[in-house]
Amino acid sequence: MSRRAGSTTTYSGLRVHPHSDLSVNRQCQHQRPHQHQNHYRALRKHPPTLPSNLHLEDTNIIYTRLQAFATDGLYEETRQVAEYLVRTRREQPNLQLYRALILSNIDTKKGAAWRVSEYLDEMAAEGLQMDVGICHAVLKVVAVHLDHLLREDVLDYMAKRWYNLTVDGAHDVAAGYFREGRFEQALLQMGKMRKDGVPIDRWLWDMSLFTLCDAGEIEEAYRTVRTRWDSPHETRMGKGVWWFLLDKASEARHYNGTSLAWQTHVKPGYMNPSSGMCLNVLATAAHAGDAALATEVFSHLSKRGTAFQPIHYELLISAYLAADPPDVTRALSILTIMPLEKLEPTLAETRSLFSYLKDKPALVGQLFNHLRSLHAQNRKIPIAVLNLLIECYVEQRNLQEALKIYKVIHTFAPIEQGAQKSYANIQTFNMLFKACRTTSPPDEKQASFLVSELLALRIVPTALTYDRLILVFVEAAKHALESVPTSTSIAVDDDIFAARAATSAAQDRGKELLDWAFRHFLDMQPLEWMPRFGTLELLAVQLAKVGDERCWDVLQLAGDKGSEVEGWQKKGKLARANVERAWEKATSEGDDVAEGIATG
Repeated sequence: MSRRAGSTTTYSGLRVHPHSDLSVNRQCQHQRPHQHQNHYRALRKHPPTLPSNLHLEDTNIIYTRLQAFATDGLYEETRQVAEYLVRTRREQPNLQLYRALILSNIDTKKGAAWRVSEYLDEMAAEGLQMDVGICHAVLKVVAVHLDHLLREDVLDYMAKRWYNLTVDGAHDVAAGYFREGRFEQALLQMGKMRKDGVPIDRWLWDMSLFTLCDAGEIEEAYRTVRTRWDSPHETRMGKGVWWFLLDKASEARHYNGTSLAWQTHVKPGYMNPSSGMCLNVLATAAHAGDAALATEVFSHLSKRGTAFQPIHYELLISAYLAADPPDVTRALSILTIMPLEKLEPTLAETRSLFSYLKDKPALVGQLFNHLRSLHAQNRKIPIAVLNLLIECYVEQRNLQEALKIYKVIHTFAPIEQGAQKSYANIQTFNMLFKACRTTSPPDEKQASFLVSELLALRIVPTALTYDRLILVFVEAAKHALESVPTSTSIAVDDDIFAARAATSAAQDRGKELLDWAFRHFLDMQPLEWMPRFGTLELLAVQLAKVGDERCWDVLQLAGDKGSEVEGWQKKGKLARANVERAWEKATSEGDDVAEGIATG
């Protein structure tokens, strides 16, 4: 039949939209292997390949065979039998033939929704209206070969004629919605089926879970599973479904879905998830603060003989800290268990504890006493745990409390290692050097003492050690220079000579401290180390402020080794501009303090 482009054609109440996929297919039929034509004319022109005994069967039996082929989605066989009925038995176009031809398109490879549309066109031309059987056949086909416009037209057609959906039809509609990604409509359809008392087959339940999880709709998948699990009338889910739910839910850190699958199938022993899946479950438990679930995962892995990695302990610690209320003591104790598995805690495993403790000085003291009690019970206390408490005090700018731990740190050395001068490592000293810088005022004397301790213990320094030493002395020099009295701060009756002496002493002290900072900078060069960008800039600017020409040496070395200093390539010009500005100010203004005293 020919139609005007853009028109809307109605066949016995079934409206086919001109801009639907069907209309596009009609407009592009020249791209198909055959032209649109009346199927019955085609049937009479091409002799089919038929079963050898088909001519012996009664016509009613042949129709039964036709329906069986169509139900099984055997497109070629259905077409051959239909051809025989039309060509040999001279059957006229009827609903039974069209229903079989339409239904046979459920074949995933040879079936097509556009062909169904053509059959519907032919029916309209023959004056045949769809019955409820053909409507359900169309719904079944478009559940396989998606065409949402055709589905909606058929559903609308059925509603106008008060045709009811069968159980299979309701399943086909829901399945089509799921396959099209129209999850809201699919779930509404399933909800309506439950409300109407329509039993939902296991395959549709499973399809809903797999489809929703694959689309990342884990919450909706969980609700569907929860509904099915809580209902005594629904069929039980297979192990594969639970496995898929645990995998996808734990990967997405969805706690409810993960917990349901674990508690109902892993904990009783029905499932034995992989180590990677267990790690995802552990991460989910840590995120949700379920320490009990995290412990169960650990126990499960332990029974299987899994070799634990630091990430397992890190997540277990996070689970205890995220619990309500947080169990900080248990979290800290986990770090002391790691050596039993021949794993020494590092800075990475202490980050979650540090984030929690850094603003809780009282709790840090309590935990230090807890470590003492554990050590008294012959529990090995890793140095990383003690460094954690020192780091917390450093963050709180409490140098004295940090030093208290350092002074007794040697008492925590493992007994089997014999008597030791200290249990500290280079991380310990690096943290203490930071504390010397951040305390008010900066304590360069304590830093010098710690340097002597480090050398006496034969602990090898790192680039960060030198970097922080430079910062200590630069900050101490800044403090000394800022304490120089100005002309406005000297009263008329003050002792001019005493003020001049104080000014000179402060300036000399500041320059001396800068000299020490520069020496530490030079000590790094034979080792082919460079300070961090901020440290380099601060040292050069402070040298420039006192008119010390060594500021240019710092810039020269930084420029020569700029590739070794993170950020120098991008911000090196800005640092040089700051140094030049400080140098110009120092050389042009002179010593304001001395001038003020002289004129006074």
